[in-house]
Amino acid sequence: MDNRNRLIAPRNVVNTKMLYSFYILKELSKGKVIFGNKVLEEFKNRFSEAALPFPVSSSTIYETLYSLEEKGYVKSSWTGDEFLNKRNKKIYSITDLGVEYYKNHIADYVDNLRKTKSTLDVMIEMLTQ
Repeated sequence: MDNRNRLIAPRNVVNTKMLYSFYILKELSKGKVIFGNKVLEEFKNRFSEAALPFPVSSSTIYETLYSLEEKGYVKSSWTGDEFLNKRNKKIYSITDLGVEYYKNHIADYVDNLRKTKSTLDVMIEMLTQ
């Protein structure tokens, strides 16, 4: 007999990498500077009070940044001063292609999140009313 607990949820559950991608593109499109640890800290802070822990992963953030760069949506450069022995860090900026991708796809992604939330709300109502 299988005694494992299984989470029952809609099939379009939040894709962490997609959330990171759109968050990064949103922040960059506002002219902000992004680097991996800054994204990590923001997600840890924003979800610190959440009822369920959000899977914040530095490796997934860096994979996302690498993927966005590979697709041509962002470009990176190194900052720091070797003469002063300051640690270099890779910072990212958005490309025109990244702005276009963000503008063309963010509404659909947010709509999908709202539909997922709506489905979960119905499930909760069915079980509690």
